[in-house]
Amino acid sequence: MKSSLPQTQFVEEDHLVAELDLLGISYLSRLGAERASSVRPPAQLVADLVRQPSARVREALIAVLLAHPELAAAVPAALAELSPPEQLTLRVFYTAAVLLQQEHADTLQTFLTTQWRFLPDLFAMELGLPHQGSPRDRLAQLGQTHRRLSGTVVNWTGTYENVARNLLRRLEMEHQWNRSLP
Repeated sequence: MKSSLPQTQFVEEDHLVAELDLLGISYLSRLGAERASSVRPPAQLVADLVRQPSARVREALIAVLLAHPELAAAVPAALAELSPPEQLTLRVFYTAAVLLQQEHADTLQTFLTTQWRFLPDLFAMELGLPHQGSPRDRLAQLGQTHRRLSGTVVNWTGTYENVARNLLRRLEMEHQWNRSLP
C-alpha cells in the first residue's frame, strides 16, 4: 500500500513514530522499517508532534503527555515555536491530557510509577473551561470548545478518549507480558 504523503513527510512521520516507541508509546504502527536511537529534545518533540500532518501522530501528543508528564515543562518553549493554529492544537491537546490523566489517574499510576506526577493545568482558564465538574464532563466541554475554535466538525471528545484507550490498552498488555516472563 503506497502512502499519499510526500516522501519527506513519510520519512519524518515514521521517524517520529520510532522515537515515540522509545518513549513507550508503541501503539502506533510504523509505515516503514525506521528505527530511532534517541528522542529529540522535549520542546522540539512536542512542537514536531503538533506540526504533523498525520492526525494519528499529531494526536499521540496526548499519549506522550500521559506517559511522560515531565514533558509539561517543555510546553511553553514548544508553544513559542508554533503558529497560532498549532498553538491552539497544543493548548487543547495538553488540556485533554490533563483531564484524561485525572480521569485515569489510578491506572496510570499503576503502570507509570517511576515518572508519575500530575500535569499542571496550564490552559483550562484560557480555553474557558470551568473548574467544577468531573474530568469526563470537562473533557466533553473541551471537545465542544475545540470544535468551535477550530471550526472543524469532529468528535474531539471521542478522539481524546481514543488516544487514552490505545495507550492504556498497550500499557496493560505490556504489564501482562512482563508478568508472564520467567
